[in-house]
Amino acid sequence: MPRRRVTQADVAALIGVSQATVSFVLSGRTPSGVRISAETRQRVLDAIRITGYSANPVAQRLAGGHNQILGVFTYETTFPSGGRDFYGPFLIGIEHAAEQIGVDLLLFTSARVVEGSRRLATSGWQRLGIADGCLLLGQHEEQAELQHLLDTNYPFVFVGRRESEGGRLPYVGADYLSGTRRAVLRAADLGHRRIGYVGARTSDQPTRDRLAGYQAAMVDRGLHPSYIESADTVSAAAQIAEQSLSAVLLAPENGPDELRLALSEMRIRVPEDLSVLLLGQPHHRLPGPTRWSGFTIPREQMGSRALLLLSHLAGTSYAGIPSPGGPALGGGRTDPDLHQLLDCTDVAGETLVPPNGRGGAGTLTRSSTILEPKRTHA
Repeated sequence: MPRRRVTQADVAALIGVSQATVSFVLSGRTPSGVRISAETRQRVLDAIRITGYSANPVAQRLAGGHNQILGVFTYETTFPSGGRDFYGPFLIGIEHAAEQIGVDLLLFTSARVVEGSRRLATSGWQRLGIADGCLLLGQHEEQAELQHLLDTNYPFVFVGRRESEGGRLPYVGADYLSGTRRAVLRAADLGHRRIGYVGARTSDQPTRDRLAGYQAAMVDRGLHPSYIESADTVSAAAQIAEQSLSAVLLAPENGPDELRLALSEMRIRVPEDLSVLLLGQPHHRLPGPTRWSGFTIPREQMGSRALLLLSHLAGTSYAGIPSPGGPALGGGRTDPDLHQLLDCTDVAGETLVPPNGRGGAGTLTRSSTILEPKRTHA
């Protein structure tokens, strides 16, 4: 049979003192006029050790204290499967920051993932009270839930840029817009004129930022945007050839290795015939030696900075810990920037080269039949 949780009353009964005495010893604060001898204090500590008593964090919070516990909630499955490890680097950065400031992490996983996403409301808002604040990660957030957290003044930080009414929502994100714009300009500076965007044009904030950067750079250079939204790599490769593109920007949800294989079936070589730039680390990769051009997302740094910001908002920061966006926290501390965008890191790689002078991938075909994938026979 499962053992019930040991309470302060159990500890008090074991050594014949009041529950208030146990509470005073645990808190380290004794009210005026109350004296607890060193012998009694030691007996309480020994009883706590023997019984394995641990304080109830929810009760501590209700008493007005801080638990030194910060939560992490992901809208999608947290742990990787099938080679996908999107959250791993974020969690590494979060853990490093937690060690630095001396707080524990609580991963909220009780809500089931339904149709690729989970909801805070499903697991019960009360669970959030266990933690002093919570980090939120994911692509499929529920706006009503975020608004509820804002309305109730619950401390939270979103890992990733998110817009909100009045700019009240705190976040630490990656500057996808600037990174994507630089990627276009890098290709254009090498002579590319037919530069396409490969990826779904969905409404999530990262996609909107990448598309805005792509469109702004194309307009800046007087180039015509080309969009390829097919999730199927064979179809995407066919559209790249059909549009005679010489360079493409690849959104992270698309696998560069799979696209390269599909292109090779059409006698289109990367990078000789088609330059490819990645707009962040792909969600999943096939093992291989290719050093892809583009940019990387500072995921570990985002996780670390987000936890430091959350610690400040939740009031759990220690003096001397650098405030994200300001001087040291503690005495005389200043409020940090609630909206932080970190620069993406450009990667030279080996898949961006000058155009081959033959007009793009489509000019490699002698007839429309080459656009069909090469068929093999068992």
